[in-house]
Amino acid sequence: MFDINRYYNTYPYGGYMDYSVMMASCFCKKSYFRVLNTINLPLDIQVNDILMAENLKIGEFTKYVKFPPNSYHVLIHSEDGNLLFESDIDIDYNLTYTAVVSADEEDQNEICILMVPEQKAHHMTCNMSALRLANLCVDEPEVVLSVSDGTVLFSDIKYGKVSSNVAIPSGRYTLHLKKPDGTEILEHCIDAAPYMHYTLFIVGKQKDNNIKIIVPEDGVNYLDLC
Repeated sequence: MFDINRYYNTYPYGGYMDYSVMMASCFCKKSYFRVLNTINLPLDIQVNDILMAENLKIGEFTKYVKFPPNSYHVLIHSEDGNLLFESDIDIDYNLTYTAVVSADEEDQNEICILMVPEQKAHHMTCNMSALRLANLCVDEPEVVLSVSDGTVLFSDIKYGKVSSNVAIPSGRYTLHLKKPDGTEILEHCIDAAPYMHYTLFIVGKQKDNNIKIIVPEDGVNYLDLC
């Protein structure tokens, strides 16, 4: 069992506004933005005049689109054209964003957008990988993630929250997602490659018995960020 406290990265997630202070010395004039749908309804998603997605189904991502830092207007429609959501989002510089369309925590009949940013890291050591966990399962208000030897990687990750990055030795892992009382929800295998960052998105609903972990390739691994 390895000591997870030795491998915490130094860039915790605290909401996208935290990054403006951390990136004050960067002069890049771009960021990248994509959308993940976690509700069981196909969606059309528009950002200003850009149609990001048509008929985006649950568990699907759009491709990344490059945006200069600014405020943008987002419209989300059902496939039959009904307006479901309208709001403005702020995009800072030199970041990748995943905008998660999810059920509103206070009213699950409504939807919201959770902005999940990621900053490119330059201090990963050899044969290490970075993981973080995003809990987007509305009826699992708190989850724990551990590996097969019992090492807890993430705990107390509440709905709508994203963990800090944790660096682990690269390799193949069987991950165990559990409730706080130890009840297992599911297992998920991952091959963590050296120097790579992974965000594990927990989606679905316990009551529908369709919870799963989605691990797309993070844009910080390959996009042209500083």
